Amino acid sequence: MGRRGLRIVAAACLAALLGTAGPAGAQDYPAAGRTIRVVVPFAAGGGTDAITRIVAEHAAKAWGAAVVIENKPGGGTMIASQSVAAAPADGYTVLAISNSFVVSPLLAEQAPYDSGRDFTGVALLASSPHVLVVNPTVPVHSLAELTAWTKAHAATASFASFGRGASNHLGFEVLKRRLGVEIVHVPYGGSAPALKDLLGGHVPMMLGDLQNVREQVTAGTLRAVAVANETRLASLPDVPTVAEAGLPGFTSKSWFGLVMRSGTPEPIIARWNAAVRAALDDPAVRAKLEPHGVTLSSTTPAEFGAFLRSEAAKAADAIRLAGLK
Repeated sequence: MGRRGLRIVAAACLAALLGTAGPAGAQDYPAAGRTIRVVVPFAAGGGTDAITRIVAEHAAKAWGAAVVIENKPGGGTMIASQSVAAAPADGYTVLAISNSFVVSPLLAEQAPYDSGRDFTGVALLASSPHVLVVNPTVPVHSLAELTAWTKAHAATASFASFGRGASNHLGFEVLKRRLGVEIVHVPYGGSAPALKDLLGGHVPMMLGDLQNVREQVTAGTLRAVAVANETRLASLPDVPTVAEAGLPGFTSKSWFGLVMRSGTPEPIIARWNAAVRAALDDPAVRAKLEPHGVTLSSTTPAEFGAFLRSEAAKAADAIRLAGLK
């Protein structure tokens, strides 16, 4: 065989070797001794953090692997997202996301990432309706009373959010325009610090995730004015919907999911998706998630990708409606 023939054979062997390297590596995932980082773009203690930890713990036990949670709040969740976009596409860095993942880039002058281009969906975990709550020192019990109180306290009225571009920020921006009032936005680095200041009376109101405010409403340390859901909630049956209170068609929810950097091998994406589904089907996991008041989901990576594109389109419409920049 001549030199040219040897080069052809060598090239064919190399191509075959490279062609099998990806799937083989994916089958060995996660490799022994390697740690998987799940980056949460909020402070510890919030809804995204709690739900992600429960699911990640189940995956870690199933695989016998080390899965650690890394909280990286700030920048409307873009700091965490950018860090994952810059990580290797090898499946060892996962990003926990919520609504702000698609909203924040739409609000940024120069977004550091493109949610559709730079990431691929793994799975939707759950969703949670928002509850309009106030500190009990605020003398309002209905949406009409809140509107009147806000107009009378235009100089000091404010609302808390999980962060600029978070689901409850955008939802409240739309709500206040539907009510015809001006309320100052006070962003926090997650739901836990926002709730702390709301309970302390430093900020009067918020659209809070059901799982974060239900106990406080029941205990009387917060007052629920309305729920931003299509129907009343079984856990708060006496609280009317925003639509019942006079604003038809208004809803606001948080959702939670996992993504990885684009280019991550599909078998690894599929393995994480299967791990999420197994976790959400586990009665023990469901029992842990039940107190959080969330509706659990089960999607394929393709279905979650379509969901993210739909949410991005809805967010763009809401931003235009609210007049945000």
